[in-house]
Amino acid sequence: MNSHPNILFIMADQFRTATLTGLGDGIETPNIDRIRAISTFFPKAACTSPLCTPSRASLATGKLPHNCGVITHDSNLPLDEKTYYQQLTRAGYRVAVVGKTDLHKKTRFIGKKGDLPVIHHIGFTDPCETEGKINCARILRTAEDGSPLPLGPYQDHLLKKDPAQLQQLNDLYTSYMRGEMPVYSAWETALDSEDFIDNFIGRESCRMLEQLDDEAPWHLLASFAGPHNPWDPPAEEYAKTCKKEYPLPPKDDLNGKPEWVKKRAAKQGNGLTQEALLNTKRHYAASVAVVDHWVGEMLDILERRGQLDNTVIVFTADHGEQMGEHDLFEKTVMYEGSLRVPMMIHLPGQKEAAESSQLATLMDLAPTMMDLADAAYDPKDLDARSLLPALLGDNKPVHEVQISELNNTIMLCDGRYKWIRSYNDSPELYDLQKDPDELHNCIAKHPEVIQRLQKYTFLH
Repeated sequence: MNSHPNILFIMADQFRTATLTGLGDGIETPNIDRIRAISTFFPKAACTSPLCTPSRASLATGKLPHNCGVITHDSNLPLDEKTYYQQLTRAGYRVAVVGKTDLHKKTRFIGKKGDLPVIHHIGFTDPCETEGKINCARILRTAEDGSPLPLGPYQDHLLKKDPAQLQQLNDLYTSYMRGEMPVYSAWETALDSEDFIDNFIGRESCRMLEQLDDEAPWHLLASFAGPHNPWDPPAEEYAKTCKKEYPLPPKDDLNGKPEWVKKRAAKQGNGLTQEALLNTKRHYAASVAVVDHWVGEMLDILERRGQLDNTVIVFTADHGEQMGEHDLFEKTVMYEGSLRVPMMIHLPGQKEAAESSQLATLMDLAPTMMDLADAAYDPKDLDARSLLPALLGDNKPVHEVQISELNNTIMLCDGRYKWIRSYNDSPELYDLQKDPDELHNCIAKHPEVIQRLQKYTFLH
């Protein structure tokens, strides 16, 4: 038995904190609840960018997006950036990944087995990298006869089973991405259930988990493609949610919101009927259920193999999802639905649930994992701070403010007040204590808060 803990790091894509059982969305996540029951939960955790690629780069490096060189969606992590995956490998860990990384997005082709050299360079010793929710259907490579060539292992699976399935998926997703369908569109997948991408990722994650032995400590990143839009769960999962009632968000008149938000809302959710929104939430809930199922399968494997007592378990997401709040869908805004991420960490031996009020950020998981693995790093090189002291009961603030950034927008939150500064539109300030739904921009009332918060950003 190795002396360092194993690490099972489970990540979902576009998963709202409010989706967890009992936190507002009315959705049940029984298997994720199993983790939460023996973990420290950080209800105020936030992503450092409400977009996949910069958020995941920030997680990998422990740096804010502008400091790790990834500030847009179509970016590659610079190859000279250090990742915590590399540091764990140097510390003697087997570092595995199944699923989406988004760390070399421009590459497109990630190898039939998801094991091109770049993924090894980033720090993974045992990779099975897959496409994300949208790229999983794109046909970007063809043979001389015009037949599709796989971008990665998931497409390879579809092509081997039935090439027509990939073509059908490509046609549907292409139409969706061209804006030929509303952004809130939802449907049941035409694929066989076993061929749905998150069932593929879950199945391969379990297979990888079975192969990781105790000869060396291991870290497995099981990175799901969902519940990212479009919401197209397997029919049998949707059958369980299709008649359920879910709470709908409060109506926002958008007074005080920037003009770009109003324009986006007009295109996305303004005028959407309650029944249409409910239909979307039902499909989202079914997509969540797929992820939750595989979380349970992985926990069962740990228990059966006797590895639970020597395994750190993390559950989180790269960012949230608006799901109709402020008439918005998807992410890329600094409102709570998009910004907050579920974050729970189980330490070996922990038997009960705990909760921390720390202003944790997703990037803080990088030094936390390195501390748990006894991997070398210099804290001065990072913007992140280890959450290990908080996990062990230290109440000293990890951060005085949370920072999130994307394109021309930056957000700072001290736990009560949230300041959103967009450099080509009007700023916003919300008192989350009095106005948790962010319906009232109170920027004119609290200039002293702005003065206090702006000292924490390099952009004054």
